[in-house]
Amino acid sequence: MTTDYWPTFWRHHGCCSQSADLQSQVLRTLQRRPIADDVWQSTLSYIIAQLNLAPQHKVLDLCGGNGLIASEMAKHCHRVTVVDVSPDLLKIAANQGENINVLTADMRHVEFSTDQFDCILCYAALQYLDPAETIQLFEKAYEWLRPGGIFFVGDIPDAALQWSFFDTVDRRDAYFESLKNGRPVVGTWFDSKWLTLLAHHVGFTRLKCLKQPDDHIYSWFRFDFRCVK
Repeated sequence: MTTDYWPTFWRHHGCCSQSADLQSQVLRTLQRRPIADDVWQSTLSYIIAQLNLAPQHKVLDLCGGNGLIASEMAKHCHRVTVVDVSPDLLKIAANQGENINVLTADMRHVEFSTDQFDCILCYAALQYLDPAETIQLFEKAYEWLRPGGIFFVGDIPDAALQWSFFDTVDRRDAYFESLKNGRPVVGTWFDSKWLTLLAHHVGFTRLKCLKQPDDHIYSWFRFDFRCVK
C-alpha cells in the first residue's frame, strides 16, 4: 500500500454502500452477488476452527469492515477488536455484538501493547499491502500476540495461480493497465513459500499454508496461512 489507493477506495466504498447487504458492503460476492447463506456459514465455521477460540480469548480483526466475520467470532470469545479505515463500515460492525469494539485506523499504522491478543485475523486484506508492509505487519502481529497465540491470514491471492486468474488477453491487458494507473485489480499476489519464510524469520512456529475448502468462493486462486507465536 505504497500509496493511499486502497484506504481511499474502502473509505469511499464504505460510505456509498450503506444500503447494500452486509456481504456486498465488503465486496464478499460472487459475480457481484451475495454468497449463499450455507456457503458463507461453511466459510465462517472454517475460520472459527482455524482460530481455536476460547471464551476468555481477546481477538484482533484487522480490516474487519462491517463485522461480517467479527460477529461470528464474538460468539466464541471474550472480546473482538475490529480495525478498519472505513468509519461507515465500523458503525455497522459496532452493532454486531456487545463484545465488539471498533477502531478507525489503517492497519499499517495502528499500534497495540505487547502480548495483548490471543488471536489475530487478517482476512481478505493482505493483498492491500506491499512486501515491506507485509513484513512489518507480521512483526507487529508477533509482538501483539500472547505466547501460543494464533495469527490467521486468510484469502491470500496466490502468485502461483495469478495467470490462471488473468487467463485471457483482455484480462491481462486490464491487469497491466490497472498497475500502470495505480489502481490494481486485486492487489499484491503472494508466494506461499515467501510467507512461510517470513513467518519463520519473525519467530512464528507451527507454520502452515492451507488450501481453502472447495466451497469457498475464491478457493481456485487463493490460499490461507496460519502460524503460532
